Amino acid sequence: MAGLYEIWQRVEVSRRVDVLSGFIAMSVAGDDDARRRLAQLVAGADAALSASPPDLGVASEYLDELIGWADTEWADHPYRPVEARPDEADRQTRDYAKDLRHAALSAGVRDEMGRIELSLEVRFLALCRQPGLDCRIRQDIFYVAGRAAMALDLGHFEAAEREIRRMEQVGSTQPRESRCG
Repeated sequence: MAGLYEIWQRVEVSRRVDVLSGFIAMSVAGDDDARRRLAQLVAGADAALSASPPDLGVASEYLDELIGWADTEWADHPYRPVEARPDEADRQTRDYAKDLRHAALSAGVRDEMGRIELSLEVRFLALCRQPGLDCRIRQDIFYVAGRAAMALDLGHFEAAEREIRRMEQVGSTQPRESRCG
């Protein structure tokens, strides 16, 4: 099985191809030759990403060709997608991966995931709203909640529920109040 980094890279390239190809498709609406070229580039990138194992190098070459084409033809276009800052690119990639995962899951699995997400959010907010919560305990709650969310993103429901229980245990320990800083 591919490692998390390889999966992330594959999703990132796929997201960037989708965004840029959508822009180019709108920009070449009446040009049949350009539409054929776009279709070939997108099909090549999709085939490379769908291969077993995925060929990230080839898919990236197709992406680079799309970027070069957009830079040459539409560099000053006001709606040309620009490369996001690293933190925003990561958020967009995570959202894109969640959308892909959501589309591939059965209704029962999506319902179970939604139940766990709701449980995490409700319990997290309840713990954070406790008056006089020690700063270190609050930091631990945020950390464990992040672990639960990550487990859920990866589809590990049991791990997510285990982290939610751990978060509640952390929140129930109440040393004297201290200042963070």
